[in-house]
Amino acid sequence: MTAVVLASLVCSNAAAREKFDRGITMQTFMPKGMWFFGGNISYTQHNNEDYKMLGLLNDFSSRGYTFAVRPMFGYTFKDNMAAGLAFTYQRSMLQIDNVSLSLGDLSFGISDYYNIEHVYTGTIFLRNYINLGSSRRFALINDLKLQFGGGQGKLINGAGGDLTGTYTKIYQIGLLCSPGVSVFVNNFASVEATIGVLGYQYKRTEQTTNQIHHGSRTTSGANFKIDIFSIALGMVFYL
Repeated sequence: MTAVVLASLVCSNAAAREKFDRGITMQTFMPKGMWFFGGNISYTQHNNEDYKMLGLLNDFSSRGYTFAVRPMFGYTFKDNMAAGLAFTYQRSMLQIDNVSLSLGDLSFGISDYYNIEHVYTGTIFLRNYINLGSSRRFALINDLKLQFGGGQGKLINGAGGDLTGTYTKIYQIGLLCSPGVSVFVNNFASVEATIGVLGYQYKRTEQTTNQIHHGSRTTSGANFKIDIFSIALGMVFYL
């Protein structure tokens, strides 16, 4: 009786393994010993002159830009596994000459507003390549990033005797998970796209207004969501 039970268990276990065999085979997409480097550059600009929108926003005059450069390099220390460093410099400016907002009986306006900010961020990352079947051109990638950043900003508001100025220092740290896809256009170059979906971020901002008043603000939090503002598209070269 015992032998029959054991035999049935072995048979059912073998059947279960056969039933749930998905045929997934791991192949070497990125071999050990490869150096790679790349990055991306982005620039956006806007300019509004007496712009109106839906009767709520009136006489909107502003200009601004955002510039960012993100170089990176790494090394595959194991098949389908790599580690590397990345650096980001981002500079943004916003100047509002005039804007009026009307909400029924409530209305207010902003004028003579100027803000400029630049942030430096260093990143240590660990990357995993996952092949898509037997393809040597397409692969999924996943980056685990440890980021350290800091920067400065300046805000000027008002004019004449009502002029106020605020100087800002920024400190931030984060641990992020960014999956994506890598598409090789030839044997040595690929186009990569990643997006942040999981991570923890801590940010501290210290402010000094008119060299007299001091204040600070701290934010932190973990999330599991698609962050559309973290989408990165770049070119990477392999040696």
